[in-house]
Amino acid sequence: MTDDSATAQDALESADSGDSVPAGPDAPPADTSPEAPEAEGEAVAAEPAAAEGAESAEASAEEDAANEARRRRRRRRRHVPRYLGLDLAWAPRKSSGGAVMELGEDGGAKLVSSTALRTHEDILGWIARNRGRAGCILAVNAPLIVENTSGRRPCDDMLQDHFGDYNVDEYQVNTVNASHPRTIGRALMRMGFDPNPMAEGDRVVETYNQAAQVLLFGGERPVRLKSGPVGARKDAVARFRELLWERLGDAMPHLDETPALDALLEADLPSSNGSRVGELEERLEATLCAFTAAYLGMRGPESCAFLGDLSTGYVLLPTTPQPPGE
Repeated sequence: MTDDSATAQDALESADSGDSVPAGPDAPPADTSPEAPEAEGEAVAAEPAAAEGAESAEASAEEDAANEARRRRRRRRRHVPRYLGLDLAWAPRKSSGGAVMELGEDGGAKLVSSTALRTHEDILGWIARNRGRAGCILAVNAPLIVENTSGRRPCDDMLQDHFGDYNVDEYQVNTVNASHPRTIGRALMRMGFDPNPMAEGDRVVETYNQAAQVLLFGGERPVRLKSGPVGARKDAVARFRELLWERLGDAMPHLDETPALDALLEADLPSSNGSRVGELEERLEATLCAFTAAYLGMRGPESCAFLGDLSTGYVLLPTTPQPPGE
């Protein structure tokens, strides 16, 4: 111990014994508290600081792990095919609906999003943004290949031959009354979508949801959306949602439960006005279209029905919700 320390110690001992100690340049004031309690206080204060530092480091590590997980998901999504559904209006002044599906981790069809679409530019922009980089199949609930100037296409006659007993709606499809979807179809082909269901790469196919309902949902007739007074339309939406989940939840591919699907299935109907109901109808129809696209992508064209041809027009349909061989 140094002489200074000894002097300080002697001063403290003298103070404790009650002796008077002359003040010196190296002696602490008589009322100065010992250093040990101060050091103890500092140690006690350091404990919460150390705990806070550990918690901060743990939170930072958790945030880093979450960011890395998001990056991995984004990398995986770049390699996951996209299945788009488009419920396309026949007139440009009317709205359409779009839905995006992907392959789920368990092999199901996962609804990622659905939306209402307004203009020609909205529709093509939405498709361009959502087609992905790993291949895309787009199924459209509207005529795409239309070359006849009057009457109906041969594939429309075939639809009636096969589904007339199920009360599906008949349409006169020609270049006069189907000019808008025909224009969209040609624009999609210019964007690189191949109308051949058996092609490689991005494909666009025409489907018909009422006939698809008969094959996937069963029953004697399809659920008609967008028809009748608002009250009847709400009832039809409720029934369509019920069948969508009941029949496709166990189909091949099965429909995965996702937040986007829950939003459609649980959307409030009693408080919805006509416009809200109409938007919901379009998004539900688009979801069924997206499922048809996923069906084609996951099960292949050999599992689909193909009515018509590539020159005069065709309709592609899923054939059964059951796995092959059942």
